[in-house]
Amino acid sequence: MAYLQINSQHFFSNYHQIAQFIGQENIHKIAIVLKDNAYGHGLKEMAQLAKEAKITTCFVKNTKEALEIAAMFRHITILYPQSLEDKEALQQCLKQDNIYFCVASLEALKLYPKQTKIELEINSGMNRNGIQAQQLQEAFEIINKRELELIGVFSHNGFGDDFGSEFYTQNNEFLMVKKKVLELCNQYSFKKPRFHFFSSSGALRAVRYNESLPLELQDDLFRIGIAFYGYLCQDIRFCGLNVKPIASLWARKISTYFLKKGSRIGYGGVSETKEDTLVSSYDVGYGDGLFRLREGMELKTKEGFKIYPRSSMDCLSIQGDREELCIIEDANPWAEAFGTIPYEILVHLQPTIPKKIV
Repeated sequence: MAYLQINSQHFFSNYHQIAQFIGQENIHKIAIVLKDNAYGHGLKEMAQLAKEAKITTCFVKNTKEALEIAAMFRHITILYPQSLEDKEALQQCLKQDNIYFCVASLEALKLYPKQTKIELEINSGMNRNGIQAQQLQEAFEIINKRELELIGVFSHNGFGDDFGSEFYTQNNEFLMVKKKVLELCNQYSFKKPRFHFFSSSGALRAVRYNESLPLELQDDLFRIGIAFYGYLCQDIRFCGLNVKPIASLWARKISTYFLKKGSRIGYGGVSETKEDTLVSSYDVGYGDGLFRLREGMELKTKEGFKIYPRSSMDCLSIQGDREELCIIEDANPWAEAFGTIPYEILVHLQPTIPKKIV
């Protein structure tokens, strides 16, 4: 059976690099993003490693993910509003003191029960999710009237990977939001909420900027996602971290054939052997979430063996006859082949693929 191998040494190495860059005085601000089955790496497996690293705050996608790891973190925030659709899971989450709900609209604020712990999302210029800054007064009125508990106020800088002024413009937008929030907290006698704005790339770019702000305006968390898993999509000039991919996809042999030169392989026979060779099939395919290798694509295993297009739903044809092969050690070559980013390659992997931590 194919499996995903999780390299714990790479995970802790990535963590220590991030911690060193952010600074020992800020290490308590490191939060891990575990949404979407921990970017395809396995929710529980990654939660366990984060717990061993003494990370106390995480972000998940929905109530199901939150409940699976509820006992492992001091603070868990559900990022997306599917929470309201599963009434049973919602009620279970509401009973947990450490689970908070992201709220991205005024309408949603009116749907959560009294005393629900919430984090209010603000649109600071990415124009994706969150209330407008000018709606803050109304949001606080609703929170106060419905007796909700405001745990955090956050936004998302969508330009951390890119050169250009937008990154700094968004920083200024959210700084203005934080100032307004503090005014409203004073007006309504609310406790100061925690602020957070930066994901992996943004956090690594903005640590010194954050430290330059007055203490009450500094971010209280850095939401680190893809960097923990060994990838940074930003320009190397922004940050000198040498994070390593922590997951490798392995497959086991099903059968082997000795094929003469000119033999054709798989659906449509689109691949043709250039010499007499051994070709084996291995037990992973696009049914497992692996992108479908098509004619004209050139990808190899970690060991350097050719993967023959087209891939099938449940198997790949690969040069050689080894009992086991590493199909993906680094998602970047697959991302380049398919014109996408490592995130998409990784999150497509089926949650049912077994995980092994080494």
